[in-house]
Amino acid sequence: MDTALAVAQEGGGRLIFTDGPLIHNPQAVEELRRHGIVPIENLAGMVSGTIIIRSHGISPQRFREIENTGAHIVDATCPKVKKVQSIIDVYAERDFCIVILGDAGHAEVRGLLGFAGNRGIVVQTEEDLADIPTTAKVCVVAQTTQNRGKFVDLTRKIRRRFPAAKTFNTICDANRKRQEELRRLCHQVEAIVVVGGRESGNTKRLAEIAESTGIPTLFGEKEDDFDRDSLKKYKSVGLIGGASTPDWVLKGVFDKLVAIKT
Repeated sequence: MDTALAVAQEGGGRLIFTDGPLIHNPQAVEELRRHGIVPIENLAGMVSGTIIIRSHGISPQRFREIENTGAHIVDATCPKVKKVQSIIDVYAERDFCIVILGDAGHAEVRGLLGFAGNRGIVVQTEEDLADIPTTAKVCVVAQTTQNRGKFVDLTRKIRRRFPAAKTFNTICDANRKRQEELRRLCHQVEAIVVVGGRESGNTKRLAEIAESTGIPTLFGEKEDDFDRDSLKKYKSVGLIGGASTPDWVLKGVFDKLVAIKT
């Protein structure tokens, strides 16, 4: 968001677009709209102004489509995502089957598949492992917001079938730490409140991790999504936000929790 807001400040009146939602958080997207930064999906024809490539990254084909609009391009792809793109690019060129552990419909994964050409396979569950060709040389990467436990489990199963597989733990370190902190927090409170966009991969992962511990888990995008009566019955409540959750949204939920408990 900082990059987009800086572009708006320096824009000199130019139109500013993002290639789809910059991040998966409706409140953040609305805040960007207030600064004149608007998501765009249809790239037909020429575009006058600036197009910002979102943090999830895009495929090489999509990048060419944006170039063809004639717009000024600002690449805000997360450096962690760029690292995964680079790994895929190298191993696809060497004829490896690229196994991406992630959510098939997620924007980041769609972009990563573009770097794999026709060699990419998305694996979400153990059942999906059957789709990997038995004769393939295998390179394994992860969507940067994946659950680390799931990554370890699936890569172990892949290595049983493909001992020579090249595996890269490309989960963002900040997300890994947030997941570890959440697991510790789940043992210290009676319930967990997870705040973030419903389309946010890393936020949904936090909710899944909390639920897997058996603790009551409440998931919402903003303070109005959390029912006061549902929260009052817990003596202690843990609060965590996704990587894309704006500080002011998290603070709004925090203030509501404090008001309930006082």
